[in-house]
Amino acid sequence: MQEIFRGFLASVKNNKQVQGSCQPLQNNRQGDIVKDLDKQIPTIIKKTTAKDSSVSSSRAALRAQEKARHKAAAQQRLLMLLLAAALLINLISAYFLYGLLVRDVSEQNAEQFIDTEINTHIHKVTSFLQSNQEKLDKLSRNPEFVRVLEEKNSDSFAALSKAFSSQFENLVEFRLFIAGETYVDASGIVPIRFAELDLIRRSENREPHLPEAAQINDKWLVHFVSPAISDESQMVLGTLMLTVNTDALSKAFSSFEKDLGEIVLQQKFSASAAQKIFSQGVNDNRNSSHEKKIPDSNWSIKFTPSDHLLERTQESLSLWLLITAGCAALSLALAWMLSRVLARVEKHSEEQLAPTLAGAATATTTEAIAPSPLYQKQDILDIPVFDEDEDILGLSNTSRKKQAIDISANDQEVPSAIFRSYDIRGIVGSELTPALAEKIGQAVGSEALDQGEQHLLIAQDARIHSQELTRALIKGVLSTGCNVINLGTVPTPVMYFATYHFTNVRSGIMVTASHNPKEYNGFKIVINNNTLADEAVMKLRTRIVTRRLHQGQGQESSQAIIPQYIERIFSDVALASNLSIVIDAGNAVTGIVAPQLFEELGCQVTQLFCDLDGNFPNHEPDPTQEKNLQALIAKVKEVNADIGVAFDGDGDRLVVVTPQGQIIWPDRLLMLFAKDVLARNPGADVLFDVKCSRQLNQVISSYGGRPIMWKTGHSPMKAKMIETGAVIGGEYSGHIFIKDRWYGFDDGIYAMARLLEIITLRDQNIDDIFASFPQLITTAEIKIAVADEDKFALMTKLAEQGDFQNGNIVTIDGIRVDYSKGWGLVRASNTSPALTLRFEAESEEALESIKKIFKRELLKIDSNLALTF
Repeated sequence: MQEIFRGFLASVKNNKQVQGSCQPLQNNRQGDIVKDLDKQIPTIIKKTTAKDSSVSSSRAALRAQEKARHKAAAQQRLLMLLLAAALLINLISAYFLYGLLVRDVSEQNAEQFIDTEINTHIHKVTSFLQSNQEKLDKLSRNPEFVRVLEEKNSDSFAALSKAFSSQFENLVEFRLFIAGETYVDASGIVPIRFAELDLIRRSENREPHLPEAAQINDKWLVHFVSPAISDESQMVLGTLMLTVNTDALSKAFSSFEKDLGEIVLQQKFSASAAQKIFSQGVNDNRNSSHEKKIPDSNWSIKFTPSDHLLERTQESLSLWLLITAGCAALSLALAWMLSRVLARVEKHSEEQLAPTLAGAATATTTEAIAPSPLYQKQDILDIPVFDEDEDILGLSNTSRKKQAIDISANDQEVPSAIFRSYDIRGIVGSELTPALAEKIGQAVGSEALDQGEQHLLIAQDARIHSQELTRALIKGVLSTGCNVINLGTVPTPVMYFATYHFTNVRSGIMVTASHNPKEYNGFKIVINNNTLADEAVMKLRTRIVTRRLHQGQGQESSQAIIPQYIERIFSDVALASNLSIVIDAGNAVTGIVAPQLFEELGCQVTQLFCDLDGNFPNHEPDPTQEKNLQALIAKVKEVNADIGVAFDGDGDRLVVVTPQGQIIWPDRLLMLFAKDVLARNPGADVLFDVKCSRQLNQVISSYGGRPIMWKTGHSPMKAKMIETGAVIGGEYSGHIFIKDRWYGFDDGIYAMARLLEIITLRDQNIDDIFASFPQLITTAEIKIAVADEDKFALMTKLAEQGDFQNGNIVTIDGIRVDYSKGWGLVRASNTSPALTLRFEAESEEALESIKKIFKRELLKIDSNLALTF
């Protein structure tokens, strides 16, 4: 302050000197004023300093008050925070304790009750089964029965049966069957159907023959069988079959309290839906079921608890409430005490800092007027952006632009047309090259690794370029770090079988173009026993063009699989008699497996085009074309064979020819398969594609099955088989999927073995067998050439603009239109550049009428189509 006034005084003196020459008369007066100011400066400075001190003290007081308010607010926030933390901890502990003391204990109580109930009924059922089986086994060893069987004296057996039948309660029928002389017989109290015939056959072959329940005339009966064995030759002379009703079992379940839920006795064979023998109680479908297998049987007990039972086994809340309340009180008390302790610590700290704060209050005020760093006159948007920061989002990154160019170029090298709905397939050289096969190997190997598979099975068909493509494919797979097991040249179903046979690998690639002409090749891909289809196939292409590929070094090994495949079928299929068969392999890969298998099954085999030649010199390996079956028909007639079969290029499809030269298309084969399988699996689902006969639906329903129509293609059909749990399925193109006693994949070779087994069990030739199934007037598959890039767009246009009059349109796959007297279908082929059509009707007139409608609508969409129907 003194500095200020002295500056002021100096300015006044200077002013006096300047004005001296102009105003001499005022010099004395101004000098007096300056002297007075010099005298008053100390007083003014003292007063000003006191005033500044007073202002500083006021500011310090204000700061103290403000700090006190902040302190009180901070203490309140601290207390609220502690209370909130205590509440949160209490909620978490209450939830945890509820699960531990109430929910878990309630579940244990319910499980213990359910387990006790199930075990009680299992004991009752086991006693029923063991009692009847032991009595029957004892009788089968009775010398009198053995003697009667050796003599084949039916009268003596009838007398013995009557004498011993009194030993069995709830008896329906007690019969003896001489080994090898049992046939299907629909007459009698207990008819002998395929299911009973299979049970008797297993007994005669000394295979496991557990008791089986069978529904006859809407009533459940139970069959027991036991083989009678000669003491001298140890040969099976025949089988004793005991059939009883389930009244005893019903009584055993009658004590079950209905309000506790539902208890079910069910029978289930491998790969088939469970059959409910009977049930007690009510299932409201709100609670999960518990199931337990009955030892030494195909039966199980399933228990579904009711809400009433779960309430009855609910644990009391008393202990949980007591512990939760105690924890809440304790935590709140601890939170309050902690807040008090923290407040005392803060007060003590402030007392220690008080002198320092007092000294700070008397400090100069220059700090008070210093600009605060919290305030900026320059807006943050005004901060300059330098050149090196301008591309902070990477918009002008040259390396990224280069990568985008690389991907685009790579995209052109991977034609999307070969990545089809079911597999990867194209013309070798122009569409599919070894370089692309290597990239596909990288993509599949990477996908397999991502799905937890460390190995891939690789197999190939007999096409002339399969070996080169396979080597490139293996190179690509190994470069990802995935291992390869090379199966060599085998049919596709053999590769599928290997994914189930080996314990450490469930994935594989088959190098094949199936039934396509010789210039085609491709890849069928299985990962974790699921055949890739649709989006899964396209994702492989995406992996390639985006280079989302693993890197590593896998190991390659080789493994033989054909002997194991033949042995597996040989152990499963048994022919009741010898048959003569002609096998047309079409110079494709089935020629190295099928003749050997059917000879081992006991057939007299005539080979037709079974030598491998990837040029297919005799006919294309497509049995769905009638022209490709003419040589087979002629050979069957020439050698007077019982049956003829043609396989496609990789062995997953078949078509059958009868001795009269009649072609049995696969939808009619499926009728016979459905009849056989549904005899053992009543109520099971049977799957077929949109190209199959309308009559197939009626046949499946008549034998107690549930018909399901689905889209064409081995990949979507297999996926639907898994989804529905169907025991059998088939396509008009020849793919047959058998889940009964097999694995559910499409296997033309195994399907033929099962067909022969069915035929040999019937006392009819194949022409008579299929004559018993209804048949309408049908066309074979009609193919209209359409470019791959145009066929799907054409179908979309037809679906939007087509006028099919009053027909019922089904668009599961393509357009199928059902009329009162027939139906027609048009769809885009997923394996060739074509539209596929098929028609069926009750009369020729109706057939032609439906054809005309389809022809008119197709030409309306594209008048350049070369229609051949």
